[in-house]
Amino acid sequence: MNSSQRLKPIKKLADSREKLAAQSLGKSVEARRLESERLEQLIVYRNEYLLTMAQKSEQGMLGDQLHQYHQFLTKLDAAINQQKNIVQQSEQTLDRSKKDWKDDNGRATAIDKAIKKLESKESHIKSKKESNQMDELSTQAFYGER
Repeated sequence: MNSSQRLKPIKKLADSREKLAAQSLGKSVEARRLESERLEQLIVYRNEYLLTMAQKSEQGMLGDQLHQYHQFLTKLDAAINQQKNIVQQSEQTLDRSKKDWKDDNGRATAIDKAIKKLESKESHIKSKKESNQMDELSTQAFYGER
C-alpha cells in the first residue's frame, strides 16, 4: 500500500469531523437566530405594553392598576435581560462552532493536499519506472535483433 492510500482513512475521518462541525455550526446559527427573534419579540411586546399603559393612564387609572402595570413591566424587563444573556451565550456558542469548523476544515484541506501531492509524486515515479522499463525493452529488442 502506497503512502497516499494509507492517508485515505485519515482523510475520511477528517471529512467526517468537518461534516459534524458544519452541522453543529448550522445548529448554532439557527439557535442564535431564534434567540435573537425572541428578544426582539419581547422588546416589541414591552413597547406595546408601555403604549397601552400610557393610553390607559391618560384615561384615568386606579393606583392598584398602575401598580400592577409597573409590576408586570418589571417582570418583562427581567425577562428581556435574561433573554439578552441567552442571546449572548448563543453568540459565544456560535463563535466556538465557527472556530471548530474552521479548524476541522483546515485539517481536512491539509490532508487532502498531502494526498494529492503524494499521488502526484507516486504517479511521477510510476511513469518514470514505466519509461525505464520501455527503454530497457527497446534496448533489449535492439540488441536482440543484431
